[in-house]
Amino acid sequence: MKRIELLVCVLVLVVANTAEARRHRRSNYVSYTQPVAAAPATSSAPAAPASESSPSTDVEDEADEDSDATATATTVRTVSYSTGTAQGVANLMAAYNRVGHWGGNPGYEGCGCGASQAAAYSTCCYANSGMATVDVGYAQAANGMWFCCRRYR
Repeated sequence: MKRIELLVCVLVLVVANTAEARRHRRSNYVSYTQPVAAAPATSSAPAAPASESSPSTDVEDEADEDSDATATATTVRTVSYSTGTAQGVANLMAAYNRVGHWGGNPGYEGCGCGASQAAAYSTCCYANSGMATVDVGYAQAANGMWFCCRRYR
């Protein structure tokens, strides 16, 4: 009789523990928060020291030279965010800093990210499925991560 009571107590504890674990899993929806991206450090050429023998008094000329230097260093790139191509999807992922499928493709699509283009390419969905890759797009986010979108046949 004592063995039966012990067996019943053990079974009640086991069932109670698994029910507690299931309840904890249901209520423990913790979403992943991405770390804050820091602005990349910019490097500038060291300023040439002014000669003591000939001090510069023309401030406007120096300001014009600085604005010319920054104007030539800045390049404007037009980026397509169309989901019709793999490059457009890669641009979207890099802009939002998030891997995801954005639609616009009737076939299979693989998305991935990594520290390099090769790493992003190899972490795409269906990467080792054997399907032929028909379109690939790469984009680099502001934090330096590479995003890749592969479309398969």
